[in-house]
Formats: sequence, structure tokens, C-alpha cells
Amino acid sequence: MDKIKKYKKQIFTFITIWLLLQFGVYPSLTMADTFANIVGGIALLLLLIWGGLALYDWANSPDESVDEVKPIEPANIKPKRKPKTK
Repeated sequence: MDKIKKYKKQIFTFITIWLLLQFGVYPSLTMADTFANIVGGIALLLLLIWGGLALYDWANSPDESVDEVKPIEPANIKPKRKPKTK
């Protein structure tokens, strides 16, 4: 549930863009009307810009922190024994 709350804005943006593409842009681009094709093309460009800005905002947001990798600590290895000389 925490992941849904964490990515709520991104999920909402993705679903909204998908629905607008599915029920708005695609039908207008496949119509036989030239004006509808032009409006659909403009809408497609605006949705691409909106999606790109949303992706850019998500990638550069300061509150989203990547888990930092902890440096590997040297293992406690005993030194090799020197053979006894007689």
C-alpha cells in the first residue's frame, strides 16, 4: 500500500494519458475527417510533451531517493601462517 501512495501521481498521470490516447486521440486520428485528424495530431503532441515532462519530473524529484549502496567492508581474514623453520 505504501508503494501506491508513493507513486500516486505517476499512476494517475499514466492512466490519464492512456485513457486520453485510447478514447480521444486514436479515434480522431482514424476518422475520415481532416479537421479531426489535425486536432488529434495536436492532442497527441501535447500528450507526448505532458508525458515527457511528467517523466522528467519523476526522474529529477528530490524526495525520491535511491537506496544507497553500502560500501563493502573488508572481511576479517586471518593472515596466512608462515611455515615454521627448523
